[in-house]
Order: sequence, then structure tokens, then C-alpha cells
Amino acid sequence: MSAPRVSVLLPVRDGARFLREALDSVLAQTLADFELLVVDDGSTDETPEILASVGDERLCVLRQEPAGLVAALERGIGEARAPYLARMDADDVSLPRRLERQVAFLDQRSHVALVVPGVESIDEAGRPGRRVTVPDDDAALRRRLLLRNPFTHGAVVVRAAAVRQAGGYRADYGANEDYDLWRRIARDWKLGAVPGVLYRYREHSGAVTRSRVDERVESRERLRDELWRDPALLGAVGRDPDPLEARALLREAVRRRRLGLALRVLVRSQ
Repeated sequence: MSAPRVSVLLPVRDGARFLREALDSVLAQTLADFELLVVDDGSTDETPEILASVGDERLCVLRQEPAGLVAALERGIGEARAPYLARMDADDVSLPRRLERQVAFLDQRSHVALVVPGVESIDEAGRPGRRVTVPDDDAALRRRLLLRNPFTHGAVVVRAAAVRQAGGYRADYGANEDYDLWRRIARDWKLGAVPGVLYRYREHSGAVTRSRVDERVESRERLRDELWRDPALLGAVGRDPDPLEARALLREAVRRRRLGLALRVLVRSQ
């Protein structure tokens, strides 16, 4: 059996409420040459029954005892056969051309490892909210990594070789496992984005990002302290940031007592 072009990694634990819609959105992609690896991380709700009802040979269900998101993702990566890994969350929606456009972007740019589309938030009923896009500019994306995680985890497509080269996901920074991986990938590869919204991110009370907020923030700040010492990211600081970005970078540089970097930002933003 030949390898698919994309391995879609969808970890889930007790995600029955929105799971069917998430699965359907992947199975309806215009790029059909993929495998959908669902890692059921010890679900006790109707998740196993929903997965068993899907009659599509591209779906592969991997079941394990509850071990957490990082372990589930690493299990999926270990089973993945494709050169590209696409993330997908069990409560989100991928628009039909998502995989097609992100894979085409990477096919055309061998130096880029990670690509994200524009993202639209939706509520529990699927009503649309704000839209977020990021620039297709490696330097700008590196600057944004210094300020925050600019990539919606479930929307990313990344080269499997880059993930493995970087050491995969780690649990060292709590719920910031994706942020940590992106900064390690950025040391050896370029980053990119495609224009237009191709992914819908659901905001609801049970979402992972709404749980254990204090711990998440503390771990994120520890990670950012390391980012501000990483030459692979700091080299982009002075490369013509836009005015809003320049002000944010300046504040962060001063707060972290990186006065030389602050001066670079001031000079380039004049």
C-alpha cells in the first residue's frame, strides 16, 4: 500500500459532542489522499461508538488508556505514514480546501516546514466570530513567536521530517506543547501561511485552552523567557516590523532588559 500524502492527527477524549462534525469536515476534503489517525485517549462517552460508525477506509482509530494530549499526538506521529502531518481538533471544522491549499503551499516551498491558514472562531452552535490571519512572511512570523503563539494548533500542516528532527511534542511546558514545537522547528526551517480562512476554531466552555489557565500562562511565560534568548528568533526582531508589532516588541524587549534589541526595534521602526 502506497503512503498517503497527508496524515491527519486527531486526538480525542470524551469529544462526542462535536466529533462527528469534525470527522465529516476532514473526510470531505478536496484533497482525498490522506489517512485520518484518530487517537482515542481513553474516552468514556459515545466517542468510540461515533468512530465505529464511520465507514471510510481512510480512518484509523488508535485506542489507548488516558495518557494526555502529548502522548496521544506522539502515538499518532509514530503511526503516521505520510510526509505531511495535519493537525485537527475534535471540536473544530476544516473547510473543504484546507488540506489541498496547505499541501500545495509546502510542495512549492521546500524550505518551509510549517504552514497555517486563516482561522475563524465559532461558538457552540457554529455561529462565526472573529477572523484571524497571519502574514506569509517568515521574519514576521518569527517576531510573532516572540510575542505569542501565532498558530492555531489544529490548523497547522507541517512536514513530518521537521517534527521528528525537532524531537516531536514534549510535555515540558504544560499545555503549550505546540508553541514549544514551533520554536524548535523554526531553528532549522522557515514558517509560512496561506491567505483566507480555511479552519474554524470552536470556542466553548469545555475547550482545553480554557482549563488550567494559571498553569498554562506560567508555563508559557517560562517558554517565552527562553524564546527571547534564541538566536533563530531574535535575528528577525529588527526586520521592518509594522508599527503595532514594533511597539509590542519594544515593550517586551524593555521588560526583559534586552536594551540592545529595543534599540534595534526603534531604529528599524523609524
